[in-house]
Amino acid sequence: MIRVLFALILCAAPVLGQAGGTASAAQSTQAVHIEVNGEQQFWRNAPLIIQGTTFVPLRDVVQSVNGTLKWDSHTQTATIMVGRDKLVLQTGSTSIHVNQVSLTAPVSVRNVNGTLMVPVRAMANALKADIKVQRIASGQMSVNIVTDQVSQLQPDVVSVDTYLREINYPGMALIAQNGEILLKQGYGLADAQTLNRPDQKTRIASLSKSFTAASILSLAEAGKLDVQDPISTYISGIPKGDQITLHMLLSQTSGLPSAFGRGEDVTLEETVEEIRHKTLKFEPGSAYLYSNSGYVLLAYVVEQVSGMSYADYVQKTIFSPLGMKNSGEASRKVHTNSGFVQQDNAWVTAPYYVSQSGSGTIYSTVDDLLQWDRALYTDEILSQDTIETMYQPYSDKNYGYAWILKENGPKRTVFHNGSGGGFSTAFSRNLSDDITIILLGNHAGMDMTSLLDEVEVRTAKALQLK
Repeated sequence: MIRVLFALILCAAPVLGQAGGTASAAQSTQAVHIEVNGEQQFWRNAPLIIQGTTFVPLRDVVQSVNGTLKWDSHTQTATIMVGRDKLVLQTGSTSIHVNQVSLTAPVSVRNVNGTLMVPVRAMANALKADIKVQRIASGQMSVNIVTDQVSQLQPDVVSVDTYLREINYPGMALIAQNGEILLKQGYGLADAQTLNRPDQKTRIASLSKSFTAASILSLAEAGKLDVQDPISTYISGIPKGDQITLHMLLSQTSGLPSAFGRGEDVTLEETVEEIRHKTLKFEPGSAYLYSNSGYVLLAYVVEQVSGMSYADYVQKTIFSPLGMKNSGEASRKVHTNSGFVQQDNAWVTAPYYVSQSGSGTIYSTVDDLLQWDRALYTDEILSQDTIETMYQPYSDKNYGYAWILKENGPKRTVFHNGSGGGFSTAFSRNLSDDITIILLGNHAGMDMTSLLDEVEVRTAKALQLK
């Protein structure tokens, strides 16, 4: 993990109107104050401002973060190793290659009188860094960059990180044992100009369902409903609504089909009206069928019983008490990373992911989901007796209430996966060994169940679990 702070104050730094101007990049740096981890350093070359863009000298930056740089004069290409990341830059290019992906820079890398200068924002993105640029008195400029302080990787699970890199996994990953983080990493692109960071907000797709199930169960603990109540108690007009219970909706045994219209301006009430006109696939309670529609109805029940919106209820009863400050119901006002879909053999940004309350609308982070994981070992949100009902297999598919049970001898693991709008996610909780694995991918079409299985096996091997 790199923990570096650059504090650059440019005093009368040169401003070049055109690339390749006559001013030298290798000028005196006495007027530039540079700090790395609170210690003043001296660069051989000063930052430059070229046509309004701040550039920093690549070799000096690399040395400051304890990286290595190899220069190929024939191709005008620099190859940099910083920690476990490989960066490749070429003079005149607007791309910075980081591992297996390419970041787009707003302006090109350029050679100024023999010194390779890189746009500072692009370099910050390549290092998963934060950047703050300020103009201060007397025309001076302060540039503060805080590089990656959130990634974590313990030696025991380096092999898992290596595997995720080898398969070009895109997204965020977290592995914890007994709540202690062993791996927290970002992989691939958040958007064309930014890498996925480990603290990135992202859509979690059907992992949202665990919060819907918990909301229903919290209302049950408060005596405001019973999971054996028929849905007709709360919503009229659902086919065989007097036979379909909340338990059946929770356990995916209601017989309701999954799909519903996903127009961005469609209200929850309008989606419920659409479900009223669906045809059941089988008699309620007689079989298993995964149904997003069922969880939409559960969200509507939450609203009817609590008198609050689904988003507000989940926020008040789960997110706020647990300090999940980076979680909520998604909207265009909330910035998350982009989902990607494949088009003409290339990955392109997916359209905005439209779902409906209860089924797949939540955004979160790996850290917040770890908070949720820890809470499920306590009575903070629900009692342990109630939580245990979430893990019971209510069909031959081992589906409980928004968790799927997987048994290996005496050991129990519960998990769930999700997909939609360019996002592919999975959440595994080994209840026996207290191993948590969270994978929040942002490419469509990934087989998250198989990936989760592979990561579980590799993690168990790395930790020498029997």
